[in-house]
Amino acid sequence: MDFNGALRRYREDRFTDYDIVRCTGMSVRAWRELIKLRSVRTVTESRGRGRVRLCDAVVFKRATVIAALNRVGLSLAVSGQIAYFLPFHTLLYTICDPKVILFGWSHDVDSMTGLPPRRVKPVTDWFDPDTPAKADPRTDWQIKVYDGRFVGCMYNMNDGPEFFGDLRDGGTSFVAWLPLHRRPRFTKATEDIVSAMPYSRFIDFVEQWQDPRKFSKELKSLGCKYEIHTPNHPLHMAAEVAGQSPVLKVTVNISLAIRKALRRYLGIEQPSTNF
Repeated sequence: MDFNGALRRYREDRFTDYDIVRCTGMSVRAWRELIKLRSVRTVTESRGRGRVRLCDAVVFKRATVIAALNRVGLSLAVSGQIAYFLPFHTLLYTICDPKVILFGWSHDVDSMTGLPPRRVKPVTDWFDPDTPAKADPRTDWQIKVYDGRFVGCMYNMNDGPEFFGDLRDGGTSFVAWLPLHRRPRFTKATEDIVSAMPYSRFIDFVEQWQDPRKFSKELKSLGCKYEIHTPNHPLHMAAEVAGQSPVLKVTVNISLAIRKALRRYLGIEQPSTNF
């Protein structure tokens, strides 16, 4: 499929099991296990001869984060819960999106390409076919696990991590800490990408993750565990100490993982061979 053809298909917001597997590097078995665990939700559940199960771009990106966490040794169940509870993940999914980066905001569609007008100068080169995928310190988010227990996300390379949970039972379970008590300091580059979107306010992406319990009815059905924490909770203080001087630190660049999966979907990079 040519680049424009892949972009047209991407804008339809429907992805097959095959798309997930070839772009995220996840095995077919692992993808099916995630669906069974209800860590991801498909748009259609139809199975059988001639039927295709589909998901949307949010699930595609969440599956990518889960696959990246799973590759560093976390179980699928734990990886799924970390990805689900990741504060502000809707903001991450928005800025790492070809539609946001490549296209101007217009209802008009070019008759030749079947696509909206392209930006004369995209805000980044993330989806430039002539530019290799690489880390971008201006915007990249990293999930970090300190001393095999405390889980945080670094939203700004110049700041420390924001802790949002911990691993227990030998790393076989994840417990989220609610609510989030302080807003991370997002980079100017991140805010610039959002500000280029019409009818969007940066604060909208921030406020919705102040406390996931306010909007989520899935926590119990997903088997997610969480605790109500105050800012001076002993685990918060222990996490801050571990973050300053860890014996062991695992880092996963989830922004880069998402961009690489999307580049595979668009045909810019070779697909994973794990299918």
